[in-house]
Amino acid sequence: MKIRLESGEEAEATTFDGALLTLRSPRAFAPGSPIRFAATSEAGDRSLEGRAIGSKRIDDEHFEVRMRLVNLRRQDRALLLTQLSD
Repeated sequence: MKIRLESGEEAEATTFDGALLTLRSPRAFAPGSPIRFAATSEAGDRSLEGRAIGSKRIDDEHFEVRMRLVNLRRQDRALLLTQLSD
């Protein structure tokens, strides 16, 4: 699932387990920092917000960012689970 961060940078959502969302991002986020983004899927764009749990460098250009989503609506949770569940 394609993600556009509030800063305008592109990221990619890789997994969602119902509580934690993992992104492949061009930048790292400090634990606890807010992350606002728009998720794009076949169902359209969704504005979402999360709090970073941690970031880990995975290559020279990307970080794996784990976050807990804040104020997630039921239909958005179902969409994320459908699109990203393992």
